[in-house]
Amino acid sequence: MVMGMASKTIRHWLACAAALLMGAGFSVAAGAMTLEVKANQIFATGPVDDDVRKFEDALNIPGVDTVVFVNSPGGDLRTGMVVGRMIAAKGVNTVIAGYCVSACSIMFMGGKERRFSSEFRPALTYIGIHGAHDKTTRQVSPTMQPQIYAFYKTAMGDKFDAALMNQALYQMDDAGALLVLLDPTRSPSAGAVHCRAAQTPKQLCSKFPLVDALSLGIITAKDLVSLTLPEAFKTIPAVLGRALNTPMDGVAAYLQDFSDRQCATDRCKLAVSNWAQAKEHKALASRAGARGMGTAVNRDSLANAIGAAVYFCNHIQGLLPALCEPEIVNGFDLRSFYPEFAKLHTDALALIKLPADATYANEEYGGGFTSAHGLRTDTYSDITPQTLPGITTVRTRELAQMLRSGKPPVVVDVLGGSHAAIPSAQGFIRAGLAFADTRIEAAFETRFNDMLKLLAPDMAQPLVLYCAGRNCWHSVNAALRAQKLGYTAIYWYRGGLESWQAAQLPTAPFMFRAVAH
Repeated sequence: MVMGMASKTIRHWLACAAALLMGAGFSVAAGAMTLEVKANQIFATGPVDDDVRKFEDALNIPGVDTVVFVNSPGGDLRTGMVVGRMIAAKGVNTVIAGYCVSACSIMFMGGKERRFSSEFRPALTYIGIHGAHDKTTRQVSPTMQPQIYAFYKTAMGDKFDAALMNQALYQMDDAGALLVLLDPTRSPSAGAVHCRAAQTPKQLCSKFPLVDALSLGIITAKDLVSLTLPEAFKTIPAVLGRALNTPMDGVAAYLQDFSDRQCATDRCKLAVSNWAQAKEHKALASRAGARGMGTAVNRDSLANAIGAAVYFCNHIQGLLPALCEPEIVNGFDLRSFYPEFAKLHTDALALIKLPADATYANEEYGGGFTSAHGLRTDTYSDITPQTLPGITTVRTRELAQMLRSGKPPVVVDVLGGSHAAIPSAQGFIRAGLAFADTRIEAAFETRFNDMLKLLAPDMAQPLVLYCAGRNCWHSVNAALRAQKLGYTAIYWYRGGLESWQAAQLPTAPFMFRAVAH
């Protein structure tokens, strides 16, 4: 029995980590925590597995008095409970650097003194608590919750909130349910937020604005710990699946050139100047073959900065919509990325061979009793219908054959949940969303229509829309929108990237020039 890793949906919403597109990762052992002892501190990062012996050995090193948990999504419940009790018995302190979720939160709660660190940005610093579930089936396991409840109660002492903890541990519709508390020093008004499921819309999550991690006894002090992470634990900057190793030379000269060629107004030039003064997580994007640009500063990640810069570049008030490319993020030059990616897409197209089978990864199964009566505004990860009215469902071998033909279709990835893409695919970020609020929906539809007409200007040319797999409703929404817009040859690739990769067909790097929201 395990406490599973936290829902990526909730993590991304709370942390704005947008790793959905192109985030940087940590160097961690797959399926287990990485531990390193530095002076009096144990640093631990990654998923929790059978790591009891590692902690036992590290905690027995003379002089160790603190365990620092660095960005852990949780995992094995037994390890969490054993290590949490071991930490408590040793009387050592614990610190969270970044996020600490699920089984990690139990280990953290074993600390004598418990605090957050200032190592990561405020929105990326939090603790996440939920109950146990089966690792294989991901079914919630209420029988395991009493011992978790008792452990938290002991650790929190007289600040323990029985009602809130009961909600966190027992009100779970699936394994992605989570109670989240941010660092209260830098996020004083955040309170606590509980979502019953991985896909609970944030407006339907329970909010507790009058409590925080300190008032609940989760941390014992508000002052933040200053850390020096071991080199192996530091983030390697990366975007679009590529590491950023070499800073740009001559940034000042580049910015002057960028301002001269992309800006026609003083306001635009001032925005470039302000961008230069911003400290981190900032990006610039330019319009292809036209004046205009997008800028983003002070974002929570490089991924967010790039996505926001392209979005603002796509949709400039007073100018026609346009496709855009990121040029620089922080001090790193991205201008060579897209030309290189374009060549890799061309090379991958030439490598496509017809797979032996027509379908892969069960793309043809399930959804027989499901239908799309309209746009779906929530629960985007769910079994999709087998067919969509008036839209052709294309299978894996058929799509491979289309891409090998002399008249290939326009292919659009409407999610961008991976660094990999089907050869020739253009990324259209967040194009599969839909909104119950009619005002927001109308504005979104306009942006969607504008961008899709730029990506696929010939509305009679075959248009293939796809996302992650057969459980991804983003491509359903996008196909229905394209149909309403007037495209006459729409193909919905239900199997998506999952089926394409299961067929061992070639992929190319994901790249995008359009963001819908």
